[in-house]
Amino acid sequence: MLLQGIKKLERESNTSSGDPLVPAAITDTGCERELNEDRYAVVECESGLAWIVCDGMGGAMGGELAAQLAIDAIRRDLENLQVRPVEAALKGSILEANRVIVLRRQNPAFSGMGTTVVAAMFNGPEVSIVHAGDSRAYLIRDAAIQQLTTDHTYVQDLVDKGKISPEEAMSHPQAHVLTRCIGSEPGLEVDVQKLWIWDVSGSEPLDYLLLCSDGLYSLVSDGEIANIAAANSPQRACVELVELAKSRGGYDNITVAIIPIGGQLKNEPPVGFLSRKKDAASSNNLKSKPKKNFKIGALLLGMSFLGILLAVLIMIGVLGK
Repeated sequence: MLLQGIKKLERESNTSSGDPLVPAAITDTGCERELNEDRYAVVECESGLAWIVCDGMGGAMGGELAAQLAIDAIRRDLENLQVRPVEAALKGSILEANRVIVLRRQNPAFSGMGTTVVAAMFNGPEVSIVHAGDSRAYLIRDAAIQQLTTDHTYVQDLVDKGKISPEEAMSHPQAHVLTRCIGSEPGLEVDVQKLWIWDVSGSEPLDYLLLCSDGLYSLVSDGEIANIAAANSPQRACVELVELAKSRGGYDNITVAIIPIGGQLKNEPPVGFLSRKKDAASSNNLKSKPKKNFKIGALLLGMSFLGILLAVLIMIGVLGK
């Protein structure tokens, strides 16, 4: 239905759907679930711009509530605290969400609630990706795809130990048993990655960052995700990916966000970035110091003036006598 609507809009407007440089996100209940326990959000704050995808669990409203509680807690933390480095801001907000849900789990009715999270935060060329659970982040470049996150699941542990193959993991009966998620324990460990955006020349392909819940990649292969994302605008690609998952059963909620990077993501900062950042910090320190010295100088000058005035008054009093 969503894809038919986009095609109809294209026919009526005689244009293709969407701008390739405008990010997009979509969430869908799927074909079998009654509730959508997935959530996504975009949060702008002093520390940067964050994109967040959560996949709740807990049944009977628990999963839906957990995902929403996590989104609300992350938003609150990011918007209310002062500016921080992107990785510290994003990690701190997710740990705050964990604190909130751990407390809520003390209610027996919600003792099984929890949620996965995958989030990316941007500030200039700096990018931080934080995740817990099996929601994923992918890097897509020119129809090639790379999974940036590693699932926190029982079967992924088996893959890491060489006991099963990645292909076997997808059909394993315990494929979605999580080893980490928001709300699972007070001392949650999250995985944090730091990346940087590099400018590219006109002939080089631009990168896209894709965040999604397991409802997408369980039914759509990595290669299909890459091809659809590379061949369409983010808006149309999101819709096509959801419709493809639903055509194959759509047994879970499906959420996907596609964010154009405007350059290429790399593991090291752009040339000169760290020195420019250091110079900017030094410049800010130098600008702040004269203000402090000026205040001290003004105070001393004021005290000197009061001293002189007092001396004059005393002299006048003596002469008056």
